[in-house]
Amino acid sequence: MNLVTRPANTAPAELLYLHGPSRIDAEVLAHSGIAHRRLDAAPIRGTAPHRLALHLGRLGRATAQAHRAIREFRPHVVLATGGYVSAPAILAARLRHVPVVLFLPDAAPGLAVRVFAPLARRIALSFEVTKRYFRTSRAIVTGYPVRSEFLAVDRASARKTFDLADDLPVVMVMGGSTGAHSLNLAVSDALEPLLHHAQLIHLCGDQDEQHLRHQRGALEPALRTRYHLFRYLHRGVAEAMAASDLIVCRAGASAMAELPLLRLPGVLVPHPFGHQDVNADFLVGHGAAVKVPDSALAQGSLLPAVLALLADVDRRRGMAEAMGRLARPEAADNIASLIRSVARRKGR
Repeated sequence: MNLVTRPANTAPAELLYLHGPSRIDAEVLAHSGIAHRRLDAAPIRGTAPHRLALHLGRLGRATAQAHRAIREFRPHVVLATGGYVSAPAILAARLRHVPVVLFLPDAAPGLAVRVFAPLARRIALSFEVTKRYFRTSRAIVTGYPVRSEFLAVDRASARKTFDLADDLPVVMVMGGSTGAHSLNLAVSDALEPLLHHAQLIHLCGDQDEQHLRHQRGALEPALRTRYHLFRYLHRGVAEAMAASDLIVCRAGASAMAELPLLRLPGVLVPHPFGHQDVNADFLVGHGAAVKVPDSALAQGSLLPAVLALLADVDRRRGMAEAMGRLARPEAADNIASLIRSVARRKGR
């Protein structure tokens, strides 16, 4: 993510969002109403040698696109969150002499953050533990910002929104914006026995939706009404999470903030690539979650992990309390203040 900001004399600032080629990014931004532009970026790390030259060419093209966007928008600050899409925005910002605030959402920095940290005016961190990677006063712990609906959501009304019964716990399964095939398969395998013990809100993405809808239709009516299946929720994710007693999800950066804010115990299944294991271990180490490796899903490890937590109300209560202690509801204000301070220095 790259957010270029042009603060006005009074809030709110003007925003332009520079995003990658993913269709879901454009779809989400279209629903948000935020001005945005697409960068034709592609990853370099992990790219097959025969495609590396092509991806380097796309990096150059994306940098030119970002340079054009920054030249036309004339921002005071570029906020970058790492990942390959941030590289062209940061490079273009440096060429245009626009200061960069680098935000690290995860518990450990990825390659882009490590490479571009020396170019950042300030580095915003989600967690105190992450300070060990940065021996500089430019690194400041702000917390991870969440959308405003997570701050105001009400559990009782959320359960009514999804037509959930009061006499059964609610499990939510969410595999990220595009779904997670391995998680969807694990849910498919465990669906009927799970529905004997809980109601299920499942955000499945595109790939497996038709299979899961067919499977839902084959359930007996009493179980079918317990299975709430969605491809994606452009609105209502906060309500779905607030209505839940337990969540099964990846260990991405957003989960690190949203779960603590909602005091929602988690069964975390880190993506097998990247640094989600570090995120999951952070929450597990605080007693707020349990971890199931992605490789263990095919062996049927998800269902017993979920059922064990559903049966142990006291443990879930303790996990919820541990989650709550990690919440940083002021994170968005902290980052906004940091950006404005950099913008004021730029204005001078």
